[in-house]
Amino acid sequence: MEVALYHPEHGYYEHRPNVVGRQGDFYTSVSVGRLFGELLAFQSAEWFDELDARNSAREPLQIVEAGAHDGRLAEDVLVWLQRHRPVLWDHLEYWIIEPSARRRAWQGDRLRAFAPKVRWFNAWEDLPATGVRGIIFANELLDAFPVHRLAWNQATGRWIEWGVTTAEGGFVWTPLPELHPAVTELADPAAALGDMDASERQTAWLAIAPLLPDGFIIERAPTALHWWTAAASRLKHGWLWTLDYGHRTGVSLNPAKPHGTLRAYRNHQLVEELLAAPGTQDLTAHVDFAAVASAGERSGLTTVELAEQSRVFTRIAQRAMQTPGIFGEWTRERTRQFQTLTHPDHLGGSFTALVQSRA
Repeated sequence: MEVALYHPEHGYYEHRPNVVGRQGDFYTSVSVGRLFGELLAFQSAEWFDELDARNSAREPLQIVEAGAHDGRLAEDVLVWLQRHRPVLWDHLEYWIIEPSARRRAWQGDRLRAFAPKVRWFNAWEDLPATGVRGIIFANELLDAFPVHRLAWNQATGRWIEWGVTTAEGGFVWTPLPELHPAVTELADPAAALGDMDASERQTAWLAIAPLLPDGFIIERAPTALHWWTAAASRLKHGWLWTLDYGHRTGVSLNPAKPHGTLRAYRNHQLVEELLAAPGTQDLTAHVDFAAVASAGERSGLTTVELAEQSRVFTRIAQRAMQTPGIFGEWTRERTRQFQTLTHPDHLGGSFTALVQSRA
């Protein structure tokens, strides 16, 4: 999955900047229009005001975006902040975590007008030792981290891991002889129930295991948790948040998804064969938000919000509409975009927001 998506020459996200949107393979909230970035900028400005209240020295503040792709969201955020919050703008920096030279070039072209404000870094460890005072943000990034795919073997009463091998010129699934070290906690089958008290988990497992069908599939994404922990470690003061789709309960045994959540998309269509034409289709899996939140809390962060995108953005929009002198007129176009972002039949019901902070 990592090679198919991120290989420097053949990876899916290296092909072209327009894989997102009408001409691409899937939509994101950024595809809806500028309102998404404008609301993020409005929320960011409110948080910056909180930091500035304790920032008599007027130290620089940062927005750090990871997974910026072609830079469109960064542009929407920066345009709004420059236009509507000029005092804040004077001591604001926009940092982008981007290991791909090709995507950096796309972003640099789009953000050329903001060149003095924007800095790029390959990885978290490259950030200044002073860390981040402000906001770290990722939109639809965690779902694209590589996953371990595991299936329940009812005969042996254990989880087996699916790997990928070649056969007849293509790729096929193959069971691995043992679990990868990153998911060895699943040697205890009950660990699949997630982050709960050990005795409760064992009791629940005894009831669930006999009902679990043979071949039931789950995924684990330990690299996503490592990434979140690294981001948390760089946050000195402020907020770390993400928007993505996934499950919030902490239990990954979803009876509605017996084949797991790993999916492939091309031309806005679900592709049944996950291993077909690698590098030409998107691969994505649901985020385990409860596990991500726990990783942040173990790093000293406080969970501020874990809720549907519709609820979070409705509250931000309500505050924005109460300050038209700052946010600007709420036009018919903004109303249309807002409905797409929040309606449960569109993006509002599909996406979750996780917000954590360090005081």
